[in-house]
Parts: sequence; structure tokens; C-alpha cells
Amino acid sequence: MVTLSVVAKANTWVIQVANFQFTPANLNVVVGDMVQWVWVDGFHTTTSLSVPAGAASWDSPVNSTATSFTYTVTVEGTYNYQCNVHGASMSGVIHATGALPVVLSAFNISPSKPAGTALISWTTTSEINTDMFIVNKSVNGISFSEITRVKAAGNSSVPQNYSVTDNNNGSPFKYIYYELQIVDKDGKSSLSSIVRFTNTTAAGKLITQLSPNPITAPGHLMFQFNADKNGEMNIQLFNTAGKLIKEDNANAIIGLNNGHFHMGSLPAGVYTIVFTFDTRKESYQVLMQ
Repeated sequence: MVTLSVVAKANTWVIQVANFQFTPANLNVVVGDMVQWVWVDGFHTTTSLSVPAGAASWDSPVNSTATSFTYTVTVEGTYNYQCNVHGASMSGVIHATGALPVVLSAFNISPSKPAGTALISWTTTSEINTDMFIVNKSVNGISFSEITRVKAAGNSSVPQNYSVTDNNNGSPFKYIYYELQIVDKDGKSSLSSIVRFTNTTAAGKLITQLSPNPITAPGHLMFQFNADKNGEMNIQLFNTAGKLIKEDNANAIIGLNNGHFHMGSLPAGVYTIVFTFDTRKESYQVLMQ
């Protein structure tokens, strides 16, 4: 169960910095909250690219020496940032809204029937001037789109329960992400935290995206992968003779992960890259130009 109070109470949100990704890469906060980037591995920075007018920019290393950085959100709006070491391939966004007089005591995503269906339910213990709830959905945890709207009770001092379902049967995406947008009658809105749902009807692929292919030297091979638990994914690169050329590990958290593999300036040719996570192994051919 995820519990969220959309009221004037400051929270601290932790973003892990590892595996050439910020986790979570998309974060919903309320003005007054603090965001803390915590180093896991590698050499990185957290550097603002754009912030709302009146907000402070930031640029801080996040590495084995500078293991954390904390930023207090003071202005509503969208904050875009990246790691300057890895550029646009390692970026994140923070959406900041103002607090609304709504107490959201529960926001749950649970499996329902038929298979692949997400039961999205939430409870408010107090509402003042609330107009509606908008349920937003994403297949990557970053880009969200609206799927439905639910009329709110409006003004209430007793618990109000709401629920909708979303059928993902047939979707190729194993992990689906949802957020709740709370809108008051003045048009102001606030966002809940993002909740992950596991679609059991999706194919059990490890690697969901691999690009570019062919690769121009020197280059990076970008990939997305699914992880059923926290851990590390092993990556091995072999030449046509079966010789191991390079090896690395990618930090994994439950859900959809992003990463990249340094190909460097290898000779042109066909290579085999093997990904191993837990008991799952997948191999792909990549062309170096």
C-alpha cells in the first residue's frame, strides 16, 4: 500500500544514482519537499537543465566522495536535470505542485480479473473544494497520459473510497506505472507518488530495447531491461571467435531499468552481447561500424 497525504507536510524523496540512470527518473513532489540524490556506483553529477522561474539551479557531483546531494523544492513547476558526465542519456525530471487541502490516505494498485487488469483504488479522509481525480498511466515511468477521470465528493470529512480498473491484457509491457492527479474546483492540481503494477500477461523478456544498432565507434549501446528484483545484471561482449572482449555490470531495481554499455573504439564487425540477470540470459548480435 502507498500512503500519501496531499497537505502541507514536507517529505524527503530519495533518488538512487547508479547504472547510468536516476531511479526514479520521474518524481512527483510538493513545494517544500526535499529531494536527495544518493550515490550507488559510478561517477556522476546531478545538474539542473531547466527550473521554474524563481527556483535555484544546482550542479553537484555524486560519486564515491560526494555520496549525496539534497535540494529543497521552493517553486511549483517542472525541473529537468541530467548527469553532465553522461549527458542526455542519463536524465530525470521533477514535477512540483502546491499542496491541496486533501488527505489521500491510500493509493493502491492491485491485480484483478481478467489477468493483466490493474485495480486502481484510493481513499481520501478529508476533501475541501475537490473537483475530480485524473488517473494517468505510463509504460516507462516517465511519460504519462490520462486514462480516465473520476468525480470527487467535493467537500467531505469522512473517508471516501474510489476505484477504477485498467485492462493491460495483451500489452507487451511487463511494468505499468500509474499516478493520481487531484484537481480542485479552482483548477489547481497536485500529483500523487508513482506506483508500479506488474502485468503478468506480458512476455517475460529481459531486454526490452537495444539501440543504436549498428553502432558508430566510439559509441555507447543503450538498453532497457526488466528486473523482477533488486540486484545486478551482468553484460558480456564476445567477438565472432567467442572471445570475451568486455564485461560490465548494471545495477537493477524492480521494474523497468535503463543503462548503456561502453563499446569504445572496437574494430568494425559483428559482436555478440550477452545479458544475464538472476537465472535469465539473453544474447543479441550488434554491428560495429
